[in-house]
Amino acid sequence: MSDEYELLQQRIRERAYELWEEAGSPEGEEQRFWHAARIDIDQQEAKLDKEVAASFPASDPPSSSVVTGATGESPATEALDETGAPVAKAKPAKRGAK
Repeated sequence: MSDEYELLQQRIRERAYELWEEAGSPEGEEQRFWHAARIDIDQQEAKLDKEVAASFPASDPPSSSVVTGATGESPATEALDETGAPVAKAKPAKRGAK
């Protein structure tokens, strides 16, 4: 059996023992404590999975990058003329020019 399985069984065993002791060490109820321990461990694992998933960054690209441009627009969305060629942006006029 895998180490992961053995580790899980050990965690359940230890938790079941804790629950059994907390209940006053009753005889003949091993299955009840094993089942309760298994539920506790499963809940702990689910909580941890959610925490880990929440810690991963969003898959959306940043709003400004070399790839997407300063405004988040794709370079493919630049203005095109009727032939499909990119339209050159007009340069600002120099001060004092008439």
